[in-house]
Amino acid sequence: MDSLGFDLRSLEAFALTCRKGSMAAAAERMGMTQPAVSQIIKRLEESLGVALIDKRRRPLLPTASGVLLREAAERLLAEAQLIPSRLREIEEGFPSILRIGIVDSLASPFVPELLSRLQPSLQSMSVSAGLADALRESLINFQSDIIISNQSLDDVDGLMRHTILQEPYILIVPPTVAETSGEIDLKRLSRQMTLVRWSARSQIGRDIEQQLRRLRIEIPRRLEFDSSDTIVGIVAAGLGWAVVTPLCLINSMSRLGPARAVPFPGPVFSRRLTIISRKGELDNVAFRLAQLARQILREKYVPDMLRVGPWLKGKINLGC
Repeated sequence: MDSLGFDLRSLEAFALTCRKGSMAAAAERMGMTQPAVSQIIKRLEESLGVALIDKRRRPLLPTASGVLLREAAERLLAEAQLIPSRLREIEEGFPSILRIGIVDSLASPFVPELLSRLQPSLQSMSVSAGLADALRESLINFQSDIIISNQSLDDVDGLMRHTILQEPYILIVPPTVAETSGEIDLKRLSRQMTLVRWSARSQIGRDIEQQLRRLRIEIPRRLEFDSSDTIVGIVAAGLGWAVVTPLCLINSMSRLGPARAVPFPGPVFSRRLTIISRKGELDNVAFRLAQLARQILREKYVPDMLRVGPWLKGKINLGC
């Protein structure tokens, strides 16, 4: 018996006694003697401080407290019985249950495509989409098994990382911006119209602000959003210009309208999407997931990216 007042063996003896209505029958099922089972249940009652079995009745029945414990015991025992098979599944391939955190810009239609390719390997998959900071916390706090993020978490030890996409940042501008054979002058553009910013809470927003500081371009903060649909829609309405990635743009192509994508002027800067897991836990799973993710991106995303901007050819890297 441990500090909880029970262990799996005592819960098994108690649950079997309730199910069979007899300590002798429970003992036979467990390969024990009836006095041994009786002693286990007695110690269980003493450690919890409540009567669990009404010994005056035949067949034996649980008390009100016993009914509550029996329900909890059945759930715990069922989960415990699955542990060995789940561990084997992880070693051999994908586990039956997988919790994944995915950066917002990749969530759809990537998740349905990924799920269709994983079945029937998975019985259950839990997916949460969010900003990179939230994904980071979910992995560190064991709320996610694997995350796909645009933060690589280089400051955190004990992690496995697989890059699945490196894509350059690009501009989207409204139709009022004249087409040019050369690079767009960002300083001039920022004087003419508003920069529609990404939220400062997002990694994309931080990346863009850092690049603007490198270029020594200061732009007043007027409009700030955390949705690519909203940002692209505002640019399409002629209310400003924005910096996005090809992946974000193709997810919001229905909002682009007459606006267009052009290369970001000056030095290329890009973002990476990385699959991250805790080292030694799901190494094989993360590796296989990275292979699947690159395949989906290559087949379902890259062609659309190149249609948006043929000049992106050779600038999109699907990792190794």
